[in-house]
Amino acid sequence: MRRIFFYFFGVIFSALCVPAYGEDFSLSVIDGEDFYNRYPSQAPLAEQFSAIISSPPVPIRIVQSEPVRIAVLLFGRLDSIENRAMLRTFRQRMREVGIEYRLDTYVVDDQDDKITPYFEVQKAQPDYLIVTKMGFLQRRFIEGFLPSSHTKVIVYGFASPLLHWLDSPPLMYIGFNQHQATKTLASFLERNLSEGEAISALVLSDSYLGRERCDLFLDEMRRYGRSINPIFVLRDDKSKALKLARDLLKTQKSGFVFGCSQALSEGVLEAIQEEGVSSTVTTNAWNLSFNSIDYLQTKKAMVNVLFMKDALSVAATEAIKLDLEDRNLPSLYMARFMVVTSDLDSDSLQLVIEEAYPYSVDLWQR
Repeated sequence: MRRIFFYFFGVIFSALCVPAYGEDFSLSVIDGEDFYNRYPSQAPLAEQFSAIISSPPVPIRIVQSEPVRIAVLLFGRLDSIENRAMLRTFRQRMREVGIEYRLDTYVVDDQDDKITPYFEVQKAQPDYLIVTKMGFLQRRFIEGFLPSSHTKVIVYGFASPLLHWLDSPPLMYIGFNQHQATKTLASFLERNLSEGEAISALVLSDSYLGRERCDLFLDEMRRYGRSINPIFVLRDDKSKALKLARDLLKTQKSGFVFGCSQALSEGVLEAIQEEGVSSTVTTNAWNLSFNSIDYLQTKKAMVNVLFMKDALSVAATEAIKLDLEDRNLPSLYMARFMVVTSDLDSDSLQLVIEEAYPYSVDLWQR
């Protein structure tokens, strides 16, 4: 046990010295579609699993001898809407399928101790571990459970399998097809932005999301013959995006500003909001937030890529159920996304949001 403890201390200490989603990390993953091409037997399993996710819950088929022990590693504040929505959906689906379980949550808060929760999870040795963030530190931590550990790992919100985990993968990766979402967004903008319209962009520095989404978006728009200028590279921070966007809007009075991540787009949206009704600049949004409906209806956001995040918690539940039943399950599940446009009427928009967040919609609309 002492050897394991010091091994994890060394792993986590060294990982803390490396930025999450560092360059080596971003180059060590395989795109979801490429994964299915490399392992063709996974595709039909993923299709069957997708059908389970979109169907009414079915009770577990076995009689459990004891409750299953599940740990969830969360990030940020425990009371954030995203974390509350994740836990609510997971607990409700677990009740619906009738799994007897004990759930322990461990929170890594940037304002608090970043190391202790990892040691607590390792010491607990749960039956299942759901990790809701994937970066260099989390990768090194998860490797301690692969391949021979009692604990089975679900990588939540991340749909790009790691190349050197292919021989000893976690129980499942569950996330979204960032490539397809980005290409769909770029295609929409190509069809809806007028010829020669000014386009600028706020993108992330070299990172996993920077490569999977930001770089791909720039490449797609370049393929369409669209000029993007200026392009600002910054950290994934709303306040920095807000400050930069305020300065940008002093010179860019019309056109479109692309925000590559949810934090960056929220900063841009807030800056446009400050400009008031006189502003003719528009932007994009990612996911659901308190203001996302207002931004769409007031045309400040031209389009919102809405990821069906409740489906991830449902997928985590169903993965555990299938594993307990000793049934086949895919190594990768990519949940649906929807591109929601500003010309959608209020009733239709509400229906779309309820479809994307069937378990937690009220949390987002309070």
